[in-house]
Amino acid sequence: MNLKSAQTAKVGKIFKDARLQKSLSLTEVSIEAVINIEYIRAIESGDYSVFPARTYALKYFEKYANFLSIEATFFDIFNLDLIEKAEREEKLRNHPEPFLEKNKIFSSLLVVITLIAIIFLVILGDSIEEKSDETSTNPVMPDSLELNVEPEQSLKSEINELNNQINDFLYTDKLDSNESNVNVYSIELDE
Repeated sequence: MNLKSAQTAKVGKIFKDARLQKSLSLTEVSIEAVINIEYIRAIESGDYSVFPARTYALKYFEKYANFLSIEATFFDIFNLDLIEKAEREEKLRNHPEPFLEKNKIFSSLLVVITLIAIIFLVILGDSIEEKSDETSTNPVMPDSLELNVEPEQSLKSEINELNNQINDFLYTDKLDSNESNVNVYSIELDE
């Protein structure tokens, strides 16, 4: 049975680093702490399969931690739920979920809003085209708007028409043009 995990290996490295920092060999620790050398190796490697039961692993773990004067937390490799949780956490740290997968509700909402906006723009564009088609095929404009379409052209034609009416009036028999000696000339407006 394999009783080793990434977590127990990390904890074991803490023990090994503390032992090496104190310049102690495995044999010296075994003699001074009165711990079987195989148990020391097992704790430092994070493989608790050499221990006959969980209680032995826990007690020797605590004894070795006290001997090295370190505060290490026993990772209970015998508890399967704890192992699965630690493996999930390790997996998440090494391979975090992409943002959109992590926020599925947000992603779905974003897609729906985008689709609604596209549909709205298509419908709005069609209605604008229909209105422009209606106005180009059936132009119904009030007289005031007709002047604004081509203001200079319309104004010049009105001035020419008025000039012609005045000249016609003056050349008729109603007034003798010889006596009045008046002619109306067209004046260009600069505006």
